[in-house]
Amino acid sequence: DYPAPRAVLTGHDHEVVCVSVCAELGLVISGAKEGPCLVHTITGDLLRALEGTENCLYPRLISVSSEGHCIIYFQ
Repeated sequence: DYPAPRAVLTGHDHEVVCVSVCAELGLVISGAKEGPCLVHTITGDLLRALEGTENCLYPRLISVSSEGHCIIYFQ
């Protein structure tokens, strides 16, 4: 038995630099080099784009709690 991907997550226009997975909620949050952070389900459905302010363009770290709280650190 070899593991296989469940889904391919799409939507970023630039390279992805940070990702956080919350298996309890079935969420994946990813941040691109110059763009919004995207919230996907583990099965690949795009739920939301989280836009930063004009001073917060470069996400570097993402953390998601099992309660659904998301923290994003911008450079």
